[in-house]
Amino acid sequence: QTFSKVNVSVSGCKVEIHGGAEASYITLVNFNENTYIAAAGEKVLTVSNRISFLDYFNLDGTGVTFSGVWKTLRSFFTYDTSEAEREIHIYLGSDAEISQINVNVDKGTTLRLVDIDKNCDVTVKTVNSNAEISNVNVASMSVSGSGSDISIGNSSANNFEYTATSTKFIANNFVCENILLESSASDISLLNANFRNITATLGTSNLTLSTKYDRTSYFRKIQINEGVITENETEIGQKDESAEESFGMLPGNMTLTVESGSINITFGVEILPPAITEDTQTPAA
Repeated sequence: QTFSKVNVSVSGCKVEIHGGAEASYITLVNFNENTYIAAAGEKVLTVSNRISFLDYFNLDGTGVTFSGVWKTLRSFFTYDTSEAEREIHIYLGSDAEISQINVNVDKGTTLRLVDIDKNCDVTVKTVNSNAEISNVNVASMSVSGSGSDISIGNSSANNFEYTATSTKFIANNFVCENILLESSASDISLLNANFRNITATLGTSNLTLSTKYDRTSYFRKIQINEGVITENETEIGQKDESAEESFGMLPGNMTLTVESGSINITFGVEILPPAITEDTQTPAA
């Protein structure tokens, strides 16, 4: 069936959503029968392995079928001891008109959104899980996390909202008009950034901000309501200060509003995200 909205709510598995496919379809790997819901109804694709007892009696019109009430109940009360990693792969057709993608993951789920170029709204929520967003160009993006690692690379959105606690977030080559950051006890890196407005309420979080643009090339404004800004590790602004044509940053009438927290800015240089170190230790005999 065709669908315009994607809802994914899963725990403890691998999830990948790919764009650019010839047609839209879904594959599930290592899921036992009746331990998940995969439904396409009312132009909404719903995938979940968070199944409650009552879910089995509320499937009318969803497109989900199962063989027999007794078999379903027996499966529900049987503990799944399979050690194989469960995987969900959703492929979005190039011509599919998608308006929303909503993903909610927890309990060690690994999430990847790749090669999606749609005029849609994307919402990602992670708890104790990792998320990677790569080559994703959408209208808006909202990301929230707790105890997670989240990365965005080579992507764009008109509006981006980020809310997190105790989460590591890295965005590299991210193009965005408006960015809203609300975070506590987190590390945030916007590397090689290209955006117009940032509002940051960081609490005890730290923001590392770099841009390839020269600090003296553009008109901009920085307003510091609470917090500290440093340029190349040299303090340039504190609470209740503002400046125009002083601190440099990005093209156009770019503004940076610091509600709280600390920010270090690097100008005129491309910074690569940290490389993933491989374990080179020799296993013990």
